Amino acid sequence: MRILALDTTGPYCTVALCDSAKVLAYKTENIGRGHAERLAPMVKEIMDIGALTSADIDKLAVCTGPGSFTGTRVAMAFAKGFALPRKLPVVGLSSLAIWTAHYDPEGEKDIVAIADVRRGELCWSAIFKGKLIQAPITQPAEEARRAIAKLAPDRVIEDGVVDGRVLAWLAYDLSADEYPAEPLYSRGPDAKLPGGISPK
Repeated sequence: MRILALDTTGPYCTVALCDSAKVLAYKTENIGRGHAERLAPMVKEIMDIGALTSADIDKLAVCTGPGSFTGTRVAMAFAKGFALPRKLPVVGLSSLAIWTAHYDPEGEKDIVAIADVRRGELCWSAIFKGKLIQAPITQPAEEARRAIAKLAPDRVIEDGVVDGRVLAWLAYDLSADEYPAEPLYSRGPDAKLPGGISPK
């Protein structure tokens, strides 16, 4: 099975092409902004490196956030568009889960992963020995750190970088039904409808 993995949730634009045994191609660029313009060319570049076409891809994996509102949607939209003609599965995983697996691939430790989502808030999750103890939650920073301290994890990871290769390998055995590619937003949109109404 060949998996194409994508991440545009942060400053990096990352694309990985893997199978069960090895990395076929990998690119990551710290571009800050402009993911929408750079993602498709990067996918083409790694497909050329791997000597593959879109017909050779069996599954896609995408990082669902938390991250920038626009960036999160870039990879998500690309993955779903890529998958649509052949109805390929698209697996979604949070950056928090990916950071945890990168540090603890065997699932032997108690890990808390934290993303600073600004405005004095943290989005965090806890995965202890491979089991989800706390699903991603956004809280005021002081409240979050008190809750994390009570859990007494072995390691706290803050603001890591998503490795597309880890994302691809994690997605290998996962079902798109159980891990759908749905954005993980740390808070609601700032946009207002006419009359100052917040969209749901």
